[in-house]
Amino acid sequence: MAPRKEVTLSLFTLILLAALSLGLASFYRLPSLGTRPMHTDEAILGIKLGEFWQTGHFQYDPKDFHGPALHQTSLLWAKLAGWGTPETWTETDLRLVVALCGLGVLLTTLLFADALGRYGTAIAMLLTAVSPMMVYYSRYFIMEMQLVLLISLTLGCFWRYSQGGTRLWLILGGCALGFQHATKETFVLNVGAAFAGWLVARALVGEFVPRKGNSMSLGPSRAKGRPTRPWLWVAVPAVLVSVAAFSNGFRDWQGVADSFTTYISYLERSGGSGHEKPWHYYLMLLVWHKDTLVWSEALIVGLAVIGMGYSVVAEFKNTGRQAFLVFLSVYCVVLLSGYSFLSYKTPWSILSAQHALTLLAGVGANAVWSAMPGRTIRWIFNAALAVGLYHLCDQSIRLTGTHRNPQFEYSADARNPYVYSHTQKSLLKLVDEVKTFVKAQAKAPKIQVITRDVGWPLPWYWRTWKNVEYLDKLPATLDGEVIVADTEFYDQIKAKIPADSYSEHYPYGLRPGIILTLFLRKIQPTPTTVPEKLDAAPASAVNDPTPLSNPPPSMVPPEGTISKQPIFSPTLPAFPGGLTPQP
Repeated sequence: MAPRKEVTLSLFTLILLAALSLGLASFYRLPSLGTRPMHTDEAILGIKLGEFWQTGHFQYDPKDFHGPALHQTSLLWAKLAGWGTPETWTETDLRLVVALCGLGVLLTTLLFADALGRYGTAIAMLLTAVSPMMVYYSRYFIMEMQLVLLISLTLGCFWRYSQGGTRLWLILGGCALGFQHATKETFVLNVGAAFAGWLVARALVGEFVPRKGNSMSLGPSRAKGRPTRPWLWVAVPAVLVSVAAFSNGFRDWQGVADSFTTYISYLERSGGSGHEKPWHYYLMLLVWHKDTLVWSEALIVGLAVIGMGYSVVAEFKNTGRQAFLVFLSVYCVVLLSGYSFLSYKTPWSILSAQHALTLLAGVGANAVWSAMPGRTIRWIFNAALAVGLYHLCDQSIRLTGTHRNPQFEYSADARNPYVYSHTQKSLLKLVDEVKTFVKAQAKAPKIQVITRDVGWPLPWYWRTWKNVEYLDKLPATLDGEVIVADTEFYDQIKAKIPADSYSEHYPYGLRPGIILTLFLRKIQPTPTTVPEKLDAAPASAVNDPTPLSNPPPSMVPPEGTISKQPIFSPTLPAFPGGLTPQP
């Protein structure tokens, strides 16, 4: 049976939809990057980036914090963009680096255009542009989005080489592979899944040979003959890039050794380490999560399943294309299964699997659209697809902090399934209140932060202040003009400080279940001398304890010494002692 002729888009329509995708992706990724409070991970990475800027040396910790690649990328961008010193950096500066990586992921879809089909490529780009998970973590200063970009670039380079590209594609793919290792150690799961996909594709289909007259081939034709050892053209640049990154430019070889010993720590943490989730956690995250709203990327998953089935059972003129689609299907299933098998789960961990699902969703959409009999039915399918895209857009706008209705803003709300152990927005109120207090002082006040995890992300917000102590237990002396403490230390602090010396301000949410109280030392009024002669009142009135109805300014308590009624955030968890949040 001859393969069914595939219906395709014009090149102009593909370019138009690609431009639309880029516009949507920019709209959801770039505005208001600084409105969401810093997550602890973002704050730690921001501080480490500042140290890297100042010292020129990245201190790799094999037990945590991941590789140097994101810091190196950020440092390069900082130099090009003219950030200035770390004291002047903003949350927007840091997150813009990741947002640009997110746009890069979108553009790498074009490397697979001849595999996905023109229609499939356009749909995959649109889905990538508005996917809530892709949008949210493209605004998040952590390693994952750069890792996804490098993975997509690596696979795209290898596909382009298999379709007639030069050895430069192998070199570029090898460099991207090495930088993956320097970005995050979990890249080995992607390598393992890719190897499994390659084995199955070779067994079921055969070689990834190009189709003659391939109209979507990107890159010049390969020189005569294949290199006898093509893997060397990948391995050598991969090793060089990885070693250069971990060794700080071939200067610190301990970092290179630690990049391998780190996997001992990862094996220990794979059991959960406080992040244990059931095996179906990621599936539910992608397909169905209801908390006030229905959060779902079921459109992507459903189309991806169709794409997987089409890759296996359809007949292709180009067997190389089928080999790649089978590879991509097996790679996606193995990768998602591997992450689901591990007890340790965080929502951003499966971004690379979700990206593979999005590419396969383009394949599925292309298969359905091509199978539609007649232009009218295809327009109906396009309309249904547009409704699904609108639902994704509606979710994405709620994640960005730019929704015109504040009630629909979920950028740091625990009801957002992509929010994980996130800093509460009320912490920004604490930061502003302390900033106002500090500005009113003649000299820099002493600040004591007393929490079990030393108050992250406060060290980021107060990184320019030198007189700050971050403590994980109650100190012998409580002498700070500003004291920030969680509920665990509240009673002990109240017992140690004079009751009339501090004003209390609360509650502020550090993270779910961690509530902070702010103590500000009251400004003592300057003593005034009683005049020898009182013309306006009899001498007995000097010792009269009755308050004056119109006291002179010198007797009015300074502003801020009386605590205001506490304001409760509706997104905070239940408070200790049965307190109920009020709107």
